[in-house]
Amino acid sequence: MKRVALVLVCLALAAPAWASKNRRVPRQPFTPLAPATVTIAGNPLTIVVGNDTSLQVTNSNVPGTGQFYPPDCSAGETADSGTFASIGATIFGPDFNNHPCGSASNTYTPWTPVSMTPVTGTGTSGDPFTVVIVADAGTLGIRLTETLTYVNGAAGAVINLSFAVAPPPGAPAAPGGGATLNAFVGSDLYLADNDQGFSLGSAAGAGGHGADASCHQLQYTIMWQGTTPASKWTAQGYSSVWDEISSGNLDNTVDATCIDNGAALEWAGLVVTPTVPAVVDTGVSFTGQAVPVAAAVPTLSVAGIAGLVVLLAAVGYVLARKTSLGA
Repeated sequence: MKRVALVLVCLALAAPAWASKNRRVPRQPFTPLAPATVTIAGNPLTIVVGNDTSLQVTNSNVPGTGQFYPPDCSAGETADSGTFASIGATIFGPDFNNHPCGSASNTYTPWTPVSMTPVTGTGTSGDPFTVVIVADAGTLGIRLTETLTYVNGAAGAVINLSFAVAPPPGAPAAPGGGATLNAFVGSDLYLADNDQGFSLGSAAGAGGHGADASCHQLQYTIMWQGTTPASKWTAQGYSSVWDEISSGNLDNTVDATCIDNGAALEWAGLVVTPTVPAVVDTGVSFTGQAVPVAAAVPTLSVAGIAGLVVLLAAVGYVLARKTSLGA
């Protein structure tokens, strides 16, 4: 009995800190093309891009782990982050079930990969690193073209989403003979080598501030950008984020407590016609350092400073009188 107890103690000590999150085990055998990836070897960001729209990012300003969960994927593997679309009753998204390092997300109908370019560009502002992904929403006739660019030295990547139709049999009707859809970007955040943080969100962006192991706020933030202002957003516990994307509707909830957080943006009611695509500009940024937020330094008004001067003068006068009388 003692021997069994000792084994259990050793196993508990060996378990990593993030093991409390239930990670889905990938299907066996792995699907070779789920996903194919390319890597933008930039500075400070290294960005792994999957042909299913999934991402993983490492940041040399906060070295050690990936910035999306799971943080410990091998080089060239992507994590729980990507682009989604609600079309009719189907939610399309990355093929998380077949990611080699596992996943803690919900299950989505995978995008059907069409093509992905190698990394082009030199990383300058005039010629940024660029990857273009083309994927189809099953057989609905809706095609996503996602263009991701990164300029060396920048704190984040810029992403352009373009949905086209030609034409969409089976998709919901919309004016002009096209289709309607809701587009999303979202991630399970892993802020500065910790799976907890403080959420924030609005039409301009959704993400979170990092936290240390004691849940003290850090000067580090991951944000999805509403460059095209979002219709809705969510920034709360990671499982709630996945559930809202799965329902095809975000609810503008921001849970600002210290939690295992995720974030997502939604662009609702996008209309796609055979001649006019629906276009969304977004991106994701990684700013600040993994150091505690400094405590606020008290400030004094002019009147307060004057009062302090008078008080100090009075104290000095009293001390001088005592010294003089004592002599």
